[in-house]
Amino acid sequence: MEQSDHLGFQKFIRGIILVGFTMLLFKLIISGDITNFIAPKMLPFIYFATGTFLILGTIQIFRSDSKKDIDLFCDCGLDHTAKSSPIKSLLIYSIFLFPILTGFMFPEVILDSSIVAKRGINLGTSSVAAEENQNTSTQEKSTDESTATDDTQPKSVDDLYIEGLLNSEKIVVTDVEYQKISGYLETNLDEFVGKEIELTGFVYREPDFTQDQMAVSRFTVSCCVADLQVMGTLATGDEVKNLKNDEWVKVTGVIEKTDRNGVTIPSIGISSLEKVEAPSDPYIYIY
Repeated sequence: MEQSDHLGFQKFIRGIILVGFTMLLFKLIISGDITNFIAPKMLPFIYFATGTFLILGTIQIFRSDSKKDIDLFCDCGLDHTAKSSPIKSLLIYSIFLFPILTGFMFPEVILDSSIVAKRGINLGTSSVAAEENQNTSTQEKSTDESTATDDTQPKSVDDLYIEGLLNSEKIVVTDVEYQKISGYLETNLDEFVGKEIELTGFVYREPDFTQDQMAVSRFTVSCCVADLQVMGTLATGDEVKNLKNDEWVKVTGVIEKTDRNGVTIPSIGISSLEKVEAPSDPYIYIY
């Protein structure tokens, strides 16, 4: 009887843990805070996990009151009557209960410049985007050279996109196009020098920045915050001297190029700067 009660209690606790995770995920989904941890493209997996946890947790709770021998013993010929230490069981279950309790007790925190100081910042664009755009440009140049005698050869989608940016009165970098435009700026910098651009992000300064320098920065997320990167565009102007890290600004200026640690990167000569409120969803999601 004692063994039966012990196994039933174990099942009940496991069911409560699964239902607890269900409630935590449900709370994050309803509040919209789930995107502080994962990219929107991962939401279908979260919906599936939430439903699965609920079903399994409910089954475990109902089974905890079962008195059937088949549910209590495996009939393998071995003695399973010895119980584990209560302290050991408490420690094991605490590992699963801790994230549930902290998830409900503490508010979700948006990442800030303290993360940048630890992870570093990619000035210009991420290495992945730069490599992809460089490979695309190399392939297109090879194609153009092989068809140079054909004046009717249609332009590629990338060429048309760059041409559209160059012909626009001002390049306005939106969240949706942030990664794409940043990549094109870096791989085709000479073509964009002198073009006006508008960019929004939070202020971050590296220790070696001068007083009139800052990085207009954004966090980029592919799947979840574990693969988070920090992208930034160097901006220069007297207007930045009194700004503090993590303040959100909208910067308008002219695209320039500068050298940093032996690498040529885009920069912005600021013509106007405006403090703005942080967006409700401050991350850039890479698809």
